[in-house]
Amino acid sequence: MKRFALLLLLLAACGGDKGSVSFKDFRITRSPAEMPGGIPASFRYPGSVAVLSAAYEPDSFAGSSEGVIELRSSDPAPKIEAYYAESFKQNGWKIIQSKQDASEVLLMAESAYNEIITVILRTDKETVIRLYVK
Repeated sequence: MKRFALLLLLLAACGGDKGSVSFKDFRITRSPAEMPGGIPASFRYPGSVAVLSAAYEPDSFAGSSEGVIELRSSDPAPKIEAYYAESFKQNGWKIIQSKQDASEVLLMAESAYNEIITVILRTDKETVIRLYVK
C-alpha cells in the first residue's frame, strides 16, 4: 500500500496532461491510451475519456496481471450499465453480482478462466466509470 501511495505522489508530480510512473512491476499512467493489466480493450466504454490507470504486471509466470482504469462519460449511468451487461454477455463473461442505489452501480463479472472484473459507476456532473480486473 505504501508503494502505491508513493507512486500516486510521483505521478502527481509529473505535471502536464500525460505522465507515467513505473516501479518494478507497477505502472500508473495519467490519460492512458490503452487499457491496463488484463482489462480487455472491448470493455472501454465508447466515447469515454480515460483519466488514470494503474497496472500490476509481474515478470514471473507465478503472478497474474491486475489493472484499474478510471473513465469519464457524459452518458447516464443506466445506458453505461446496459452497455457493460451486453458487453459481458457477448464476450462470454457472467455477471455474478450487481448492486444499485441512487448514486452508484456495481457490476461484477467472471470469465470462463476465473478472471474477475468489477465495474463501478458513479454519477455526479458526469458518469465516472471504474474498472478493476484481477
